[in-house]
Amino acid sequence: MGSATSNPMGVEWLAMLMGLGFVLSFGYWCTDFLVMQRAMAAESMMAARRTPLVAAVPKMLFPFLVILPGMIAIALTQHHGASTFSLPAKPDGSLNYDLVIPLMLRHYFPSGILGLGLTALMASFMSGMAGNVTAFNTVWTYDIYQAYLRPKASDAALLWMGRAATVVGITISVGAAYFAAHFNNIMDLLQLVFAFVNAPLFATFLLGMFWRRATGHGAFWGLISGILAAAVHHGLTQPHGATTLVKGGWLGHVWRTYPSEMAQNFWTAIFAWAVCFLVTILISLVTRQQKSDTELTGLVSSLTPRASEEHVVWYQRPATMGVLVLVLALILNVIFW
Repeated sequence: MGSATSNPMGVEWLAMLMGLGFVLSFGYWCTDFLVMQRAMAAESMMAARRTPLVAAVPKMLFPFLVILPGMIAIALTQHHGASTFSLPAKPDGSLNYDLVIPLMLRHYFPSGILGLGLTALMASFMSGMAGNVTAFNTVWTYDIYQAYLRPKASDAALLWMGRAATVVGITISVGAAYFAAHFNNIMDLLQLVFAFVNAPLFATFLLGMFWRRATGHGAFWGLISGILAAAVHHGLTQPHGATTLVKGGWLGHVWRTYPSEMAQNFWTAIFAWAVCFLVTILISLVTRQQKSDTELTGLVSSLTPRASEEHVVWYQRPATMGVLVLVLALILNVIFW
């Protein structure tokens, strides 16, 4: 990790530590509305704090789902020949690993079980899609439309707007699929979107939760500045071998060429977070604080009373679960280093 040219990801230690380990990872867990909805629906504050910790356990198994099928496909192709299992090639000549799981289902499963496996794949896709659509229309209908555009809208109007937002959201998703076709894999696109959205949003959440002096004006302009910083960085940089402006360089001058799309995404996230963080602080210091300490109770960490954990069994306490999750993550990193 000492140099971007020393590993196949094209990422040096700083981009990995700050871009992925801090900005994108924390941003995903702390600002993704699909994740936050689960915590908001919890029966108590203690249960809400346990929500991301419980979710972290199956999340740590996710690399097995991503990496192992590809390794098995390589073994089948190289050791058993293309006659038993073969991956189609992409236009650039590389193997298309996006089709590994469907092709492995066809290779290993008999007809009846094959239908069950494909149904499970579709069910997992639909559950994720449903969750994202629900989060999209909820944010638009209640947090934007009702809060700012039509505060006195009736329940019937809000229901109609929620349905319309669902149709619009799905339409945008279909268009995004054509946009995603320009990328080597879906993870590169996801990290790019997170760099534009989650990275500056994480800076705003971080300051809002731990700094009582943060103001609404600072948060708003910090978010705008962070997104603009991500856009400028993306427009002035390109990954090596890019053939489309979708991957960057659309401002006309390429300031830097990164070894990979992932490296470009990590640095985009770093710039977006840093600019949002600094701008929010500066504007908050020169604008008037709109909320009193009483109004900020429950929102800012230093002003919020800590929930008592005396009645909770030790192994159900968030701190204990957090330590356990951290130890498991460290063990997995050592094993697969």
